[in-house]
Amino acid sequence: MKKHILSLPFFSLLFLLLGHSLVAQNPYKIPVVVHVIHADGSENISDEQIKNGIQILTRNWRKQNPDTAEIVPVFKPIAADMEVEFELAKFDPDGNCTNGINRIRSELTTTGGHNVKSLIHWPRNKYLNVYVVRNAAGLAGHALMPFQADSLPGWDGIVIQGSYFGNIGTSNDLRSVVLSHEVGHYLNLFHIWGGNNVPEFYYLPVGQSINCTVGDSVADTPQTIGWSSCNLNSESCDGQLDNVQNFMDYAYCARMFTQGQKQRVHDALNSATAERNNLWTPANLAATGLSVDAPLCAADFYTNKKIACINQPIQFFDASYHDPVSWNWNVGSGNPPSAASFTYSYPASGKYDVSLNVSDGTEQLSILREGYIKIVENTPITLPYIEGFESWTSMNAGNMHSDCPDFNCFEWQNVAATGMHAIKLEGNGNTPDHAYRLTTPRLDLSQTPDPVIYFKYAFAQRDTANTDRLLIKLSKDCGQTWITRRTISAADLPTVDNTVSGDFVPGNGDWDEVLITGIPSLYRTDNILVRFELISGGGNHFYLDDIYVYDISTVTVKEPGESEWFISPNPTESAFVLYGPFPSQQVEIFDMNGKSVFSSEQVPTGAEVSVSSFPAGLYYVRLSYQGVTAYRKLMVSR
Repeated sequence: MKKHILSLPFFSLLFLLLGHSLVAQNPYKIPVVVHVIHADGSENISDEQIKNGIQILTRNWRKQNPDTAEIVPVFKPIAADMEVEFELAKFDPDGNCTNGINRIRSELTTTGGHNVKSLIHWPRNKYLNVYVVRNAAGLAGHALMPFQADSLPGWDGIVIQGSYFGNIGTSNDLRSVVLSHEVGHYLNLFHIWGGNNVPEFYYLPVGQSINCTVGDSVADTPQTIGWSSCNLNSESCDGQLDNVQNFMDYAYCARMFTQGQKQRVHDALNSATAERNNLWTPANLAATGLSVDAPLCAADFYTNKKIACINQPIQFFDASYHDPVSWNWNVGSGNPPSAASFTYSYPASGKYDVSLNVSDGTEQLSILREGYIKIVENTPITLPYIEGFESWTSMNAGNMHSDCPDFNCFEWQNVAATGMHAIKLEGNGNTPDHAYRLTTPRLDLSQTPDPVIYFKYAFAQRDTANTDRLLIKLSKDCGQTWITRRTISAADLPTVDNTVSGDFVPGNGDWDEVLITGIPSLYRTDNILVRFELISGGGNHFYLDDIYVYDISTVTVKEPGESEWFISPNPTESAFVLYGPFPSQQVEIFDMNGKSVFSSEQVPTGAEVSVSSFPAGLYYVRLSYQGVTAYRKLMVSR
């Protein structure tokens, strides 16, 4: 005769023995904070998807998932309502209003180990910290169990891929079970075959015969080797039917927890180990806002894109907190609906302010973001595109689009590399690893044999540990996707030798020039955007000036009537002689990556310039004299 799971009479006795802790208790409530650690990718999931994920988590833990009807009959009698609920926090650790969601830009999202918790970590005795990342150390998610986290408070919490959070957006129904599984570990449940898979800890692999001798320390979950596939008829240990539909298996057909798992979780919630016993207390629920009517304290919104083409749909989402009941939008065009979310398309190019007024029936709050939406020009600018910021009167009056994640943004300044004005990004208090972007109008590169991007910038570090870096990106689809054509690293970004602790204001010699060549043929179209993206890393002010996008093959001396510069021999193996209309000139040579490999303030006409140390290849020579400039190609051969 085949053995199955423990008989019903035994469970009647079990309930009597466990008594009061399994019945008639108000649900435990756990305050949650979700930290989205992102690098502007799909891992930066929406507020809507986060709220959906928390709702599904509570649904599963309260045995309200609609697929409980599919539980294998023999396990239905022990399928448990875990009597634990989860809710996004409404007050932060300092008592300030929050929606329980933080967004931090960091490249650590690509690895997703325990180090993401060093970026931000709310007190573990008050909040369940959840970290949404692109890659969770090669797993769908991971979490320390209480006994593991007890001596590692900084590692306490759950790390999960954004594509496994909830069942909308970047996730789906199949993947939505992962958060319920990881919370099981957080509340002291092993895998049903035993152990827990956490980076830097021992892991008992799934599907091994030795697992039949281990188990999960829960009486009513049958011994099993563990499954990564949904075999509902499996009997992997001693002829007992496996509980493959358990949330703590790997089979991705989870429907249930058991009564024994429920008791183990409740024991953990009443234990001081890793301070789980403080999470659900009345004092903590009041402190985190779960047991009080939190006020409407912030009007906020976001969109799925800030740059788009004419008639391209943009999704608008209310992100105000807490619980508005009415919305009045002004998107700068047309009449959007009075709804929490909607889709709108702009019929004309331009910059558009967006404002939102929300009310909870008593209180009203508003937010205005100037120039928030940029609809790309229908007619592109033909090259050359020259922007020295001289004709601007403010940031919103210029033809570039700024996109900033917080209050510190770009400013139009009376400081310049040439002329009178440049653009400045404040380097005081910017959120680390946030991206601050400036994007050009639509440019036409379709008739350009050899397009290049040239600009000047100035930057100083406050400390040698600063990690600021600059990326120059291109888009050919109205900002939907971007490629990076140049990254200026933290080591190479400073344009002055010394750190500057006070406000950095560049002088004449504090500017660097950048020339970007080799634009891919796929990006030589009439719909190109160029983006300057500074990733903040604690440094001083950043300045940008003299942006110039042009066809280098057509550039000649600017003043008519003068004979042009030329260099000979070309190609050359070791040196060239410079000939030109001026007695001397400034000479700078760039390699194909745009890196300056030679610079001299005064090179006499007829002088020889050595290139004997240069690797063979194509170079660009920049020749300048009192505002007259030309570029020449130079081929070094061996």
